[in-house]
Amino acid sequence: MQTNTIEEKKFSRTSDKLVKHTYNNFNFLTVGDQEPEDKMKAVAVTLRDSGDFDSFQDSDFADLPIICGSSEFDVWQDVRAYETTEHGYMTYAVMTDSEAEQAWDESLDSYLDECVLPDLPETARMYFDDDKWKRDARMDGRGHSLNHYDGGEEEANINDVDYYIYRRN
Repeated sequence: MQTNTIEEKKFSRTSDKLVKHTYNNFNFLTVGDQEPEDKMKAVAVTLRDSGDFDSFQDSDFADLPIICGSSEFDVWQDVRAYETTEHGYMTYAVMTDSEAEQAWDESLDSYLDECVLPDLPETARMYFDDDKWKRDARMDGRGHSLNHYDGGEEEANINDVDYYIYRRN
């Protein structure tokens, strides 16, 4: 992993220090000078593989995507977008397999509690089987519940750990 710190204070968020990192031939920026954690690297791999970013070896610093966060990651298209908006235009959740399974189960429970059961007549409630409903809902895959953008699930292996990435918006 190559890391370069850019010391120039030419950005509107002058309290932020933007640092350039290179991971698997993909350049991106972070705020602060710490080494990106593995989940952030998984987001970088997902952005690289999406083909939406041209941030390879000769990319101009100002045109690189910025990734910020710790469990949910905001992504800005470039420095200009970072300067002008508080939140990134893309948000990603990154989880291990067990974290994704737990989040999926919680998402299905929440959907049942907030959307299905309130509309179910009380007389029919005793015949409704939550576990069978969840089994059927799982046929669509985790991305259907955890990726609020297009229902997909991306995967990246960083340091022999599989991470699952879900776009939230």
